[in-house]
Amino acid sequence: MLYLLDGQTKTSKWNGQPLFETMSAMVEEELNGTFQLRVTYPITDSGIHETLRADELILCPTPDLGKQLFRVKHIKIQDDTVELECYHISDDVMKRQIKPFSATNTTCQSALLRLVEACSSDLGIFSFDSDVTEPHTYVSDEDLTLYQALMDGKHSILGTWEGELVRDNFRLMVKKHRGKDKDVILTSHHNLKAYEDKLYSDKVITRIYATSTFQAEGSDEDTVLSVIVESSLINQYPYVHEARYENNTIQTEEGLRQWALSKFTHEHIDSISRQITVEAYQLDGQEVHLGDTVTLKSQKHKVDVKKKAVGYTFDALEEVYLSVTFDDEVSFTTSGSSGPHSLTSAAKTILDVNQSVTEHRASKERANFNKVFNRQFERLQTEVEDGIAMAKAEGERSGKKAALDYLATDALEARVAALQKAMIDELTVSSSAWMTRLVSQQILSEYVKSLEIEADKVVIPGRHTPVFSLDRDGNLSIDTPLLKVRGESLATQADLKTISLTPGPMGDAGADGVGIQSREQYYLVSAQKTGLTATSTGWSKTIPSLTSTLKYLWNYEKTTFTNGSTTVTTPIVIGVYGDKGVDGMAGKDGKTLYTWRMYADSDKGDGISAVSTGKRYLGLAVNRESATPSTNPSDYTWSSFFEGTELGGRNYIDDYAMKAVTFSSVTSEWKKEVVEDTSSVSGVTIKLTCTKAGTAGFHRNFYDLRSRIGATMTFSIDLKCSKSVTLNMGCELGGTKAYDVTTDWQRFVSSWKVSSYQYYSYIFYLKSGSWLVGDVVYLRNVQLEDGNVASAPGPSLNDLIAQIDAKADNGFMKQQLDLLTEKTESLRVDLEARALAKEVADWLKSYKEFEKNNEAVLAQFNQDFIDNTARIAAIEADLKANSLLLNFVNTYLRAGDNGVIIGKKDNSEYIELTPQGMMIKSAGNAVMTVTAGVIKIHHGVFVETLQVGYYRLEAARHNAKHLVCRFIDAK
Repeated sequence: MLYLLDGQTKTSKWNGQPLFETMSAMVEEELNGTFQLRVTYPITDSGIHETLRADELILCPTPDLGKQLFRVKHIKIQDDTVELECYHISDDVMKRQIKPFSATNTTCQSALLRLVEACSSDLGIFSFDSDVTEPHTYVSDEDLTLYQALMDGKHSILGTWEGELVRDNFRLMVKKHRGKDKDVILTSHHNLKAYEDKLYSDKVITRIYATSTFQAEGSDEDTVLSVIVESSLINQYPYVHEARYENNTIQTEEGLRQWALSKFTHEHIDSISRQITVEAYQLDGQEVHLGDTVTLKSQKHKVDVKKKAVGYTFDALEEVYLSVTFDDEVSFTTSGSSGPHSLTSAAKTILDVNQSVTEHRASKERANFNKVFNRQFERLQTEVEDGIAMAKAEGERSGKKAALDYLATDALEARVAALQKAMIDELTVSSSAWMTRLVSQQILSEYVKSLEIEADKVVIPGRHTPVFSLDRDGNLSIDTPLLKVRGESLATQADLKTISLTPGPMGDAGADGVGIQSREQYYLVSAQKTGLTATSTGWSKTIPSLTSTLKYLWNYEKTTFTNGSTTVTTPIVIGVYGDKGVDGMAGKDGKTLYTWRMYADSDKGDGISAVSTGKRYLGLAVNRESATPSTNPSDYTWSSFFEGTELGGRNYIDDYAMKAVTFSSVTSEWKKEVVEDTSSVSGVTIKLTCTKAGTAGFHRNFYDLRSRIGATMTFSIDLKCSKSVTLNMGCELGGTKAYDVTTDWQRFVSSWKVSSYQYYSYIFYLKSGSWLVGDVVYLRNVQLEDGNVASAPGPSLNDLIAQIDAKADNGFMKQQLDLLTEKTESLRVDLEARALAKEVADWLKSYKEFEKNNEAVLAQFNQDFIDNTARIAAIEADLKANSLLLNFVNTYLRAGDNGVIIGKKDNSEYIELTPQGMMIKSAGNAVMTVTAGVIKIHHGVFVETLQVGYYRLEAARHNAKHLVCRFIDAK
């Protein structure tokens, strides 16, 4: 099902107006290319086609990314249908302007962060991340669009890091590999139903001009290297195609030459490329998605190859693939055409059963016409292989010598002493002979892990078999009956089993933690679609109704903790008022259906119960005809309460009150003060005052996360400012975001997957504008924890230990406090007596004020009563006048069989008005009718005259019994 949403919608979680009449919906996506939706909708009496306007959003299912948002860009109205061409929501930011920037020898994630920083305007809720960790360099020296910098060509970020783009609504990810190498075989005898094979020669490259520009150590000038290399197949084509390549990380001419040659030997840019499009039945649970690699077999076409899925056409109504395109490599443009630049091939992947005549001829002509080049290539290859062999031999010799030198130095003994003082499995041990043997084994393991040898294996030979060997996979083998270090024998596994350790004393109970006391939802309807905050007026706990003017429904959540502190989320729009649809046809009489809800201990329904206490899984069964829930677990669909939630709870930041923390200023300068604050969990608030105007702000390395690359972390802190600002805040290792900070306390939470980056501080930088002298930023209750859910702030483990030690130091004060108890008791009795007298006086004062205020209220009530009485009298008069009119209508006006009747209800005297004319009846008989412009009088008396044309009949003046006809001149 497709859904139509308002163009301002910022989430894909809400369904909009169902497009239930959709005739066709085709999703087309190319790897690192276009992502489009084409819809055909009928023009019907429902009028839904009129709501399909430009820039509205359509929510549509896709094969591997779930529901995606597409924006309507092109509308074509025909006789009976409306055709829509929609682009993926990520195209909204592709034309944003990017200022020149560079990312030198770093990860793709860092380059994406630089891209976001270089954007001239805020990218809103769009985010960029990557799992590609290989270092590369990207340089842009001119203004570009975001599309050009991110994905347009080999020199974009996508091309430089050779990644594969995933566009998931507002999140753009550059992955090393989007799909998987699957064991799926598509064959014409099993599940392959349509086959199309295309060969391309337009992008063949046979000559490369390669350059490298760099600055040598100690030099301020650029060094430029350039080489020209040709493919061994250059004479097999009737033309020469040239291309320029650049790699500024290579600093030798020979290295640059070998790198350029690898374009031919590994990436095969000198060969005709091949693209295969197939239609296939997916049987036996097989799934093939964009980026996956599968095996294609066709006996008819002599094909047996492994190919990557680089494009597809998907029927969004039936939710099935219509076709999938396979190719050798990934393209880095939106054209979708196959190019020759392979990224992952290390050898030729097109393994035709019968070698073509052209390839056979090419192999012979290479021998006949390129002898000189072949000789030079063979000589170069021999030199490279000899160099590799020499490197291996030298590495083997160096490895042996390094291992023996290490075992003969004092470094080992120092490491033994250090480890003897360490905590092993939380049990403290003292120095002893067996401990020395134990840590010696650990030291040897550490040394082996850190040893880097360029040879394939380090081997120390023995009399019959090698005594010591270590290969590149980390496999260590020591074949000796006794191993000693400094004369001490290393403990064996059997020795370790006999060692018994005594646990230390149990520590003091920790302080009570802070939990969540309540969560409350607040709602507000407004004509504004942006700009509302939690401090705006009108918020309520009940959901108000939307109108055509107040058409945006806002929502935020307030969390109250057991220590009294609160946090609020940023208000967002969760619904938009829509026009009422046309009434549908009346449905048939239905029957009542019920939804059953049960709880269990596992996803199999073990321990099924109607009570949720202590249960971890929720079971739902819908559209049931009985109101009584079943106790059969197989009737339910089970899901975990906690799926997808990662909760840490441990604060990694020592001194979370930040009393001893120093902040580093950037551009602007700041002075720190510690202010006592009873509403703060830590008891204090940090006040930072700007002493020198400027941009940026301050930063602090609360905790070094470089050892936790790849982990999911959550950073949270309470903030407010003397003025409303937008801060770039969070950890530079992938956790920075822009937040709107106001003059009221708010808790800001950021969850992210830690990524590699040159800098790793926690920043508080102004996104735009400048700080002025006297501006103040307040901070409190900083917390860093594992998982993606922020828990209540609290002290770190070291902070708790310090608090426990402080409590022990306070013991000596107990005696002095006891001496004050007697004096306190006597003072308490005296104060209670005084408080009682004051309470009576306050009560009397309040009663007199109430009596005085009550007189004013009574006088106002009397005046309101008089005014309301006058209003009621006026209403009565209006009702009487209306009743007279209503009485006349009820008495003399009614509907007849042929029209409207005016007259008596007994039909003795009345006038009847019909579509054909008018009829007058008297005494039950028709006396006159008016039809078709003619008056017919059945019975009548003319008292004075009757004139027809120029002649008039009238009674004689002298005798009324005589009838006279007179001629009347019209003049």
